Amino acid sequence: MKRIGYILVCLVLLLAPTACVEPGTYTPEFLTDATLRMAVGKTEIITYNPLTCQYAYNADNLEFRLHTDNMSDYFIVRLQAEPTEEDQMITAGLVRWTSPTGADEVRKNIVLQVVKMEGDVVWLWYSRESLKMTVRFR
Repeated sequence: MKRIGYILVCLVLLLAPTACVEPGTYTPEFLTDATLRMAVGKTEIITYNPLTCQYAYNADNLEFRLHTDNMSDYFIVRLQAEPTEEDQMITAGLVRWTSPTGADEVRKNIVLQVVKMEGDVVWLWYSRESLKMTVRFR
């Protein structure tokens, strides 16, 4: 019985560090451009172009959406709290986007870092998968 308890404690200690969010690194270019967009690693998923895209913010759900007019490319992020300061860690109940292959990608309950705020534009970062989002929350 003690052995099972010992194994459980070891598993908890091994898995606990992976549950923490580390403020990883991101490219400086990400912070210099206020264009609404999403990228995964070095792959741009969608970048706002007023001629071909639309975006919306739902204050009740704290949800930001950006998509092309024909909905071929999009991303949605739904936060559980409103960003108020840089370096804030916020849980996103949902992040959904179209991958370059056209498949739907979904992440639930991930913790994003607010890396920059400028007016109503917010730069969000998820280090584990190198998700970079520039959104407008107002």
